[in-house]
Amino acid sequence: MDDVVAALRGLPVPLIDAVTAVPAAPGLYAWWGRFGALPGISGPRHDAADLQLLYVGIAPNGAASKATLRSRVVGDHIRGTTGSSTLRRSLAALLSEQQGWRSRWTTRPVLVNADELRLSEWMAERLQLTWAEHPEPWTVETRVIAELEPPLNQSDNAAHPLHSFVRQARQKWREEARGHA
Repeated sequence: MDDVVAALRGLPVPLIDAVTAVPAAPGLYAWWGRFGALPGISGPRHDAADLQLLYVGIAPNGAASKATLRSRVVGDHIRGTTGSSTLRRSLAALLSEQQGWRSRWTTRPVLVNADELRLSEWMAERLQLTWAEHPEPWTVETRVIAELEPPLNQSDNAAHPLHSFVRQARQKWREEARGHA
């Protein structure tokens, strides 16, 4: 697990470079962002870059899944929608009011298409990524989250001081989206 944590603490890569650099392998990934990018959120400072840790994810999430770092990070987070990405849902919940983004309800809250594109642009301008290959990332996810303390993670992170703040923002966003069903 030390190798995984060390890789996740490595030098973050801009999203434009991550699109082609992230491997089609199982593992964990960490999202890093500029300080002040998310209202009310502060995460652990990166050792070598002026960034803070925001979120840690895995791919696949179990033995039955065929997801890879590339499919999850690029397909679901960078090029995906709030419907397929927990990270994007948290970002939308925290930023929609400030950015004037609109949402709607499907089976869950999602941004309208034009605002999905705006979220993608926001991410490309402010976020960077690190990753670590691991054959069974679900076996170390809880320990990695406990060690790195990313503020946006909701699962396995209830002790984080910002857990309820993020949960409440997501609940408010969900309720507002239901109003546009």
